[in-house]
Amino acid sequence: MLTDDKLLTLPCGRPFHMDRLRSDGILGADELEFCKTHGIPLAFDPMQCGWVLAQGIDDLFPNEVIDPAHPRTGRAQTNVSLHVHLRPWDMKDAPRLVELLDDPKMWETLPEPYPGAVTLEMAQSLIEIANHGGHHSVFAILYDDVPVGQVRLHSLDSAQEDGVSELSYWIGRAYWRQGFASAAVVPFVRQFFAEDASLVALIAKVKDGNVASRRVLEAAGFVPNGCADPGWDLFRRTR
Repeated sequence: MLTDDKLLTLPCGRPFHMDRLRSDGILGADELEFCKTHGIPLAFDPMQCGWVLAQGIDDLFPNEVIDPAHPRTGRAQTNVSLHVHLRPWDMKDAPRLVELLDDPKMWETLPEPYPGAVTLEMAQSLIEIANHGGHHSVFAILYDDVPVGQVRLHSLDSAQEDGVSELSYWIGRAYWRQGFASAAVVPFVRQFFAEDASLVALIAKVKDGNVASRRVLEAAGFVPNGCADPGWDLFRRTR
């Protein structure tokens, strides 16, 4: 029963608020059944291990970004097994690369500063560099055939460390805290060690306080290896 724009009434007579907060907790069995019966959109909340209103007010992660290119991303995605694959960037990906990179918040996790508004020309240049560099391998991370991030392996100069390459990666902010980085990085690292017998070790840098990225590297077999630069921790995986 509809009583106003934000208040419904359950069959038992109890009020059901459509503007409930995420911190109000997961839906009860009767609330869940009511939502399914009336076609009210739901989302699985992995933090609370239960269902919440997809359009409820998120007071736990108010800055969470939902990518319109993927109706299955965000809170509704986190309970689904991730199947990602890698391929080289293609020039047709340039508009999508703009969408992913034109986000100052995402750049806070990267060594380089936000370059300002990312243009289509900049994205095309990045793809050209990625595909024609002689000392690196760069791949787009795809989910449902849509790029969601990037993984890169850069061979260090032999004067630095022979047989050592540097791993780097980034994930578009709409896909943070959903397991996409681990789903891509862990098999990527395993595969490169298997295919390149000359690869002795991999290193990777993580910004101080980036706990999620540390966990991704640890899942891929990396261990802390001191500091790289001020504000950055160094991780290393040896064959």
